[in-house]
Amino acid sequence: MRKILQKVMIFYLFLFLVPILIIKVPMLAFGVEGPQNVETQPVAYAANTTKEIPMPVPVPVIEEKSPINALLLYTHSHEAYHPIVKKVIGVNANYHSQSNITDISLLVTQHFSLNNVQVDILPFDNMTEMSKTNRKFPEAYAAIRPVLQKQLSAKSYDLVLDIHRDSAKHKITTIESNNESFARVILVVGAGHPNYKLNEAYAKSLSAEVNKIIPNISRGVMTKTKDDGNGIYNQDLSPRSILIELGGIENTEEEINRTLAVIAKAISIVFENNKAI
Repeated sequence: MRKILQKVMIFYLFLFLVPILIIKVPMLAFGVEGPQNVETQPVAYAANTTKEIPMPVPVPVIEEKSPINALLLYTHSHEAYHPIVKKVIGVNANYHSQSNITDISLLVTQHFSLNNVQVDILPFDNMTEMSKTNRKFPEAYAAIRPVLQKQLSAKSYDLVLDIHRDSAKHKITTIESNNESFARVILVVGAGHPNYKLNEAYAKSLSAEVNKIIPNISRGVMTKTKDDGNGIYNQDLSPRSILIELGGIENTEEEINRTLAVIAKAISIVFENNKAI
């Protein structure tokens, strides 16, 4: 009886241990430990330390302006200023082959260059060439025309300037401003060709602009027909061709120099404001 009871107890003990062994044996076999405490705290991620980098401020691109191309010529190349020619030959003269209006070419080039105007000077002493063929003073525009046409066909110009000096006296051709004297100018437009209105519009703009800089330095725009003179002045060859009477026979080099600075500035402004003209 005792043996029977021992067997029964062993049997029940076996039944009790079987579930435990079923769980423990696989875990021991694979080296897996029992349940562990699970971290319930939320995961803390590193802060985003990358700062927002501002976009660089764009550097403004300064557009380099194309120079204004101007052609300078002297139809009456021997016109002279008394104070200037007197320094050379000792006496006053209205015309001179050695000291004359062409001597201002360097001043023109310097002042214009400072205002983005590139100057070409027509390499032609018109009055000297006229004397070689006995051509008369009224023929000056016809004499220089073929040379001018050749130059204009070789290169395009934004402006053609034919510079003269007036025969009027100092009182008429001079103006005071800020205790300095300036040679006054008058712009002449030939109305003897169909397209003169283009030249006239530009001349009026230029006259108005120089007067903004120095009030009354311009004596205005004079429109001439063939009844008043040549009437064309070769201005039919370019839509921006201007004849400028720069001062008169008694104006000094200093007065002319100051006025050239004003003209150069005005040309630059007018060209920028009236590119469509």
